[in-house]
Amino acid sequence: MNLLDEEPGLEPGSLLLRNPIYLGYTILGLVAFTFATDLLVDTHSSIGVVYSVPILLTLWLGRRDITIATAILCATLVLAAIPAHEAPPEEYHEVVLGRCSNLFEIAVAAALSVMRLRSERDLQRVRSWAVTTLRGLSEAVISVDAAGQVVFVNTAAERLIGRPREQLLRRPLGDVFIVRDVDGPPRPPVVELTELGLSDAREGQLFVFGGRRIAIEYSRSAILSSGDERFGEVIVFRDIRSRKEHEESIRRLAYRDDLTGLPNRVSLLDRFQLELAHARRGKNALGVMYLDLDGFKLVNDTHGHEAGDHVLKVTARRLASTLRAGDTVARLGGDEFVLLLPGVAGPEEARKVGEKIVAALEQPIEWNSEPLSVSASIGLALYPEDGDEPETLLRRADKAMYRAKSGGRGQVESVRRNEQD
Repeated sequence: MNLLDEEPGLEPGSLLLRNPIYLGYTILGLVAFTFATDLLVDTHSSIGVVYSVPILLTLWLGRRDITIATAILCATLVLAAIPAHEAPPEEYHEVVLGRCSNLFEIAVAAALSVMRLRSERDLQRVRSWAVTTLRGLSEAVISVDAAGQVVFVNTAAERLIGRPREQLLRRPLGDVFIVRDVDGPPRPPVVELTELGLSDAREGQLFVFGGRRIAIEYSRSAILSSGDERFGEVIVFRDIRSRKEHEESIRRLAYRDDLTGLPNRVSLLDRFQLELAHARRGKNALGVMYLDLDGFKLVNDTHGHEAGDHVLKVTARRLASTLRAGDTVARLGGDEFVLLLPGVAGPEEARKVGEKIVAALEQPIEWNSEPLSVSASIGLALYPEDGDEPETLLRRADKAMYRAKSGGRGQVESVRRNEQD
């Protein structure tokens, strides 16, 4: 029987006790047999104590009214059997005491049976509440017994695992719920929860029917008796794929420009520090370009922000396709971009790269069957000649860019030594 069955109760092994009709006939037969025996046996004290047996048997029927009715019937038969036992007047008090003793025993048996039925009814109600609550939870719940066999699976667990409850119950937990932990110390490729012994919430990959993997967060708690004896466990887990996607989206927003997909300022500074460290270690040059689009404001004012966004996206693609695989292009905001050129040979090579970029960006950009024209003004700084820190190199490249912009569209200007600061 399911540990959290909706209709819990006693689970007798006998077919006689499981069938209410057979059990009813058995109870009536015991009552009749006891009454007949009481009539035939010549004793002042009735064998009415035997009436406790059919009263206790009514527990299997689970009906309080039947238990009380059986007790009343037994008490009536105890009193009805008194005339069959004639006794001298001096011994009559023994008959009365014996019968009163029998009635007391019947009353005690009936009271205990009713208390038992009340407790069973309360337990039934609590279990029904628990099952209804667990099955209605959005979190998936699996319960196992002390032997590690699955005894309860709620609807959410069925849905996540991808199999109906009937195929999961009474199976080893390792056959039903297999997870690979995401964090923590290295573990074997597939780890069954029965081997983990965890209580805190952890993240893992759930292997489900069909070979799919689902990102989950799960925890497990021991089910203890009043004597702290462990007789099962409850495993609670939930699908966190949406949360993971949201976290990844936030991570991308933190390091990527949402419009162009290029690295943003935060990501650029991280990459800048890394490239500077490589340049120092290898004693190589590092080119830094500060790029600003010419004519971008006119595009926005004339054709609207959608056209401006389109220009920025196309510019990002052209920059990425023009540079080498190891180069970095980032958008700082608006129409400003920064390019890192590790291992550049010197100012002349860096200038050639800048001129190549200017030529690529001068090509018209199609928007609603109309060509849009922009160009680029580029300021160029080199490590170590023009500085050895990201802030210094960016500031000087920015200053050179403004000088290029003032000199006309599509210019590349390097840092001048006499105006570095």
